[in-house]
Amino acid sequence: MRFFQIYRGGNKMLKKLILIFLLGFKSFSLNFSIAPTEFEVDLNKNSIHEVYVMNNTAEPLRIEAYTEIIPEYLENNLIDDIVIFPKIISIRPGGKQTIRFKVKENKNKQTGVYKNLMVFREVPNRIKKISTNSESQFSTKLSFITEIAIGIKGEKK
Repeated sequence: MRFFQIYRGGNKMLKKLILIFLLGFKSFSLNFSIAPTEFEVDLNKNSIHEVYVMNNTAEPLRIEAYTEIIPEYLENNLIDDIVIFPKIISIRPGGKQTIRFKVKENKNKQTGVYKNLMVFREVPNRIKKISTNSESQFSTKLSFITEIAIGIKGEKK
């Protein structure tokens, strides 16, 4: 009988811990996910690749995709050889969309390794600022913009 009483009392504590964990996890989770997170491409031929973008929120999201040069690869980058389509997508809550990119063959590139980043950035629907200031209460709402970059590595043989 004593075990049951301890368990019942611990149940409330367990529920509180789970609630705190879930709230903390939700506040630090990303608004969207990307898969796969890296690509190795052959620069000796044209190729098309797909990236899956998943919405992890209960709100619709708009995501833009673009390429970015890695500073260590200023000379060996793929910025002119990658075409992304579509560049902006809308994803319903809990949904998934596909972004494709084409890596064009560039006969002028020398033999070597080339690297670039493909960046996925959340487009804010509108900037929300809520500030309340009264004698007894002050509150602020923050909105975070998620940005994820994945690597694209190409080798010219």
